[in-house]
Amino acid sequence: MRTDNRQHPWPPQDRLALCDEAKGPDGFTKQWKNAMGYEIFSYFWPTTHAEPKGVLLLLHGHGVNVPFEFLTRSGVGKERVYEGSWIQALNKIGYSCCGIDVQSKGRSGGFKGYKNYFESFEDVIADDFAFIEKMADLGGDKFSKGLPLFPFAVSMGGARAAMMILRNESVFKAALLYAPMLSLERVSKQGLNPYLKPLIAMFNAIGPTWRLATASKNDVFPDLQEEFDNDFFSDQGQTRVRLASEYLKVTEHIMANLKRITLPVATFHSEGDTMVDPEGSRRLVAEASSEIKVHEDCPGSWHILINEPGNEKTLEKTIAFLNRVNT
Repeated sequence: MRTDNRQHPWPPQDRLALCDEAKGPDGFTKQWKNAMGYEIFSYFWPTTHAEPKGVLLLLHGHGVNVPFEFLTRSGVGKERVYEGSWIQALNKIGYSCCGIDVQSKGRSGGFKGYKNYFESFEDVIADDFAFIEKMADLGGDKFSKGLPLFPFAVSMGGARAAMMILRNESVFKAALLYAPMLSLERVSKQGLNPYLKPLIAMFNAIGPTWRLATASKNDVFPDLQEEFDNDFFSDQGQTRVRLASEYLKVTEHIMANLKRITLPVATFHSEGDTMVDPEGSRRLVAEASSEIKVHEDCPGSWHILINEPGNEKTLEKTIAFLNRVNT
């Protein structure tokens, strides 16, 4: 058991700058303080279209950060890059892209300098909504509130998107979810997790920052796992007790309220995903009250759909869905 692997201060201020290859020709970053006083790091990649079609709100997953999740690979230990990325492709067809690193993840600050820790998922959702309110002021007219807004969410980002939709669906035009963390039933049965789950309330009370819960390794694409293992701003440790507890609570809430979702939604998931349960995606599309709802299988993939082999087909389906719902 590892009880604490803080790096003080997190994030290290001398490492915050995003390289030019990651920004691309027009991208930029901004920092702002959330309601808790933490410095939140935000990223903007505006389209060059004179009349933008909309804004994609980039919602990253557990243990990673916006650039690592949404930009394209450039080698082990190297920062991911804009050229050849989904963001570049989506910019080219008229969509601006932006997002924040969740507090204590990536380049954002958080609770007492812990890496990859927050006290409540509600704090994360509050930051997401605060960013939406600040988006135009921080990013400029290509991120105007008048433009259609789409959650563009990966893994734990899918839970962020679902919680925001359940809170205030009218903010969004439609949602795109990639291997979303909507259900953790399969994960809760892996490793020591079946033994930890009944004790989670006790551990949450006495050691919320302890690292106990295990996560799957990417054995399908070990080269991608190696890149994650060597990414400075990602977190390779076991999941902290408080986060595991919050994830279980949030996913149970989402699964119990799928029928309340009425906006157009597309999910992309692989049956080979051992990180989160693909059944959550299937149930969302089966149970949501949306008139337009699509579930796309991603055969041969694992969990990192945006960077795994065959992602070009997933991008094509993504663009087709955007064209369908944003006419």
